[in-house]
Amino acid sequence: MREVTMDKKEVRRQMLSMRRLVTPEEQQKASAIICARLWRRLEQYPSGVVLSYLAYGREVDLTLLHERLWQSGRQLAVPRTFGLVPGEMRASLYRKGDERIKVALGVYEPLGTPEVNPADIGVVLAPGVAFDVRLNRLGHGKGYYDRFLPKLSAGARVIGIAYKWQVLPELPVEQFDRPMDELVTD
Repeated sequence: MREVTMDKKEVRRQMLSMRRLVTPEEQQKASAIICARLWRRLEQYPSGVVLSYLAYGREVDLTLLHERLWQSGRQLAVPRTFGLVPGEMRASLYRKGDERIKVALGVYEPLGTPEVNPADIGVVLAPGVAFDVRLNRLGHGKGYYDRFLPKLSAGARVIGIAYKWQVLPELPVEQFDRPMDELVTD
């Protein structure tokens, strides 16, 4: 088990170093491609709240998708960790114009918005540090998604979001790691 953990830390370190090298122009171009692909994908899953995320650093930015979801009337939620037990994540409704606060690691979260029941979520758009061809995800190592995803209803879809260079042949996997149902890249 210790070897898997060490391998994950090394992969995470390398991939985060690579992500810091992404230019704003590269981020914008890849994000636009991914948002267009996600919009088409989400048409296949018309029910339930979409749990997305607010990008930080050079993560794939889904702002364009959020705009389309709001225009379509679809409910959007994002993760909330502020004010919770360390390691706990909940989903908070995210509406256009909602006030946001900066929390740990420079991540933004909506302020004072209603919580969304995980059973009402139809699709999760999960960012990651790396993914592999078997749809395994490597996050930041805090376990937020590992603890949150089991709370979803059985029919909810979990879609990994990544730059194509973030997809590796294989990742170290542990028993609590849940593979994605799909992966969307640029």
